Amino acid sequence: MRPTRALASIVAGLLLALLATPALAATLTLEGSSQKICQLTGQTDWATGQTTDAQTFTRYGLSGVDLGFPIEGDKGVLYFLFGDAIPSGHNPPVNTIPPDDAIGVTMRTAAPDATTCLDLNYLSAAPQTLLHPTVTPAIQQGTFNVPTGGVMVNHKIYAFFWTDHCPLPDPVLPNAAAPLTLPPADTPPTVLPCLETGTSNSLGFSVLAYSTPDQPTAFTQTEPWSATHFVPQMPNGFDYVSAAKPPPRYVKNKADGSLIARPALLIPVFGVARHRASIPYLAMAPRQTFGDFTTWKYFAGLDGYKPIWVTYQQWQSGQANGQWTPPPLAQLYVNIANPNSPTGDEQCVGEHSVTWNAPLRIWLMTYTCGGAQVEARWALKPWGPWSSPIILLSAVQNPALYCTLFWNKANLPPPNPPPPATCPSPLVSQQIPLLSFGYFYAPFVMARFTKAEPPVGDPKAKAATLYWLLSTWDPYQVTVMRSKIQFAP
Repeated sequence: MRPTRALASIVAGLLLALLATPALAATLTLEGSSQKICQLTGQTDWATGQTTDAQTFTRYGLSGVDLGFPIEGDKGVLYFLFGDAIPSGHNPPVNTIPPDDAIGVTMRTAAPDATTCLDLNYLSAAPQTLLHPTVTPAIQQGTFNVPTGGVMVNHKIYAFFWTDHCPLPDPVLPNAAAPLTLPPADTPPTVLPCLETGTSNSLGFSVLAYSTPDQPTAFTQTEPWSATHFVPQMPNGFDYVSAAKPPPRYVKNKADGSLIARPALLIPVFGVARHRASIPYLAMAPRQTFGDFTTWKYFAGLDGYKPIWVTYQQWQSGQANGQWTPPPLAQLYVNIANPNSPTGDEQCVGEHSVTWNAPLRIWLMTYTCGGAQVEARWALKPWGPWSSPIILLSAVQNPALYCTLFWNKANLPPPNPPPPATCPSPLVSQQIPLLSFGYFYAPFVMARFTKAEPPVGDPKAKAATLYWLLSTWDPYQVTVMRSKIQFAP
C-alpha cells in the first residue's frame, strides 16, 4: 500500500485537475462499426485462407510481426516501424540483444482495400532476408525491445527505441505518484526471470535515434549523452514514446498576400512511464533542436485552457522518498468523474498513436485499454483538455471478433468468451507455434488516408474515415482497420 501522504497527494492532484480543466461540450462518435480491411502481414489471412498481398514469408522469410508505427517521410514515402519479427534467427529463440525489428515502406496514396491492402514492401538485403534497423551506440533490440514511434524532422527519420526491457516482464500496475518504481523481481528458477535490474526490467526505457532516407535502417543515437547511463536515456517517464506530425503553419507572402505553408515550429512528443498502466505525458520539441530533449518544454498541467510548461531540468528534478515523481498535474487527462469508465481513471495506455485529423480539425489519440477494447480521445490542442474516451472496437461488445480478427484458444477469463468451435486456428495457418491466446493492441492511425465524409444527421457536424493498424497477438500479425467518426462542435 502506498504511504498515506503520497495517496493524499494523488487525490489532491486529481481534484485540482478536474477543477482546472474545462468541460468539453463537443462530441466525438463512431458511426457504424470498425471494419477489418485486410491482413497486412504474414503469408495467409488466417480467417479467410487467402494469400495476403504482402506475402511476407515467401518474399522476406517473415512469418509474423507486430506494431508498424507509421512515419510520413519525404517524397511520398510512408515508413512503418515493425517490432519483433518471427523468425528472427535468434538462438535461443527469445533473446533481448540482437536486432530483430523491421521497416516497411509504401508509396501508396489510395485508401487501403481488401485486394492490394497497402502495397507494402519491407527493406531487405536479398530475397527472404530482412534488413533489421540497428542503433549506434548499440542497445538491446531483441525480444520485447522495439521501436515505439517516430517522426520525420528536417529530412531525418527520428525514432524512439524501447530497450533494456525483459522478454517476459512482471505485471506492472499503475503508480502515478512514483511511476518508475519497479515491481518485485522474479525468483529463479522462473523461466526467463525478470530480475528487475538496471539493464533488464519490466519498465525499460527509451532512446532517441535518427537515420536518413538513403540509409533508413542505420540509426544513430542523438545527443546529449547521459552521465549516469551508457546511452542517452530519454527523460523520466518517457519510457514508451511516440511523436505526432503537426499540421503546417501558414505565413503571409509579402509579394501578393497569399498564404504559404511552412512546417510547424513545435512537434508533440507523447510518452508513458508504465507500459499499459499509465496516462501519457507530453513534451513539445522545437523542430530545430528535436534531437536534444534538454531543449524541449514539458507539460505540467492546465491553468484553465492555458498549459503550464517546465524545463527539462525541472521535469527531471522531482523527487519523493528517493523516487522520481512527475508534476502533480502532468498526466494529460483523468477520468474519475466518468462513472461509466470500466477502468476508473484509465491508467492503461501502452502502445498509442496521436495524429492531427485535418477534416475534423482535432487531435486524435488511439490506444487499447486491456486487450479487448480500442479507444479514442480528442483534443483541440496537444495539451488538451482531452475528452473522455469513445470505443472504436470492442471484443466485449462483439464476441465474433474472437473468430474473425483474433484467436483465443486459451479462453481468457470473463468477459472474454471462448471462440466458436469452427473458428480457424492461426497456430496452423501461420506456422507460429508460440502463442495460445489472442488479444489486440497498437492501434496506429495512418493520417495520409484520412478522408472527409458527409456527416450523419447533424449538418453542423464533420465526419471522416480513418484507416488504422491493429496488432493481434494470435495470430501474431498486423491488420488494417477502417472506422468512420463524426465530430459535433
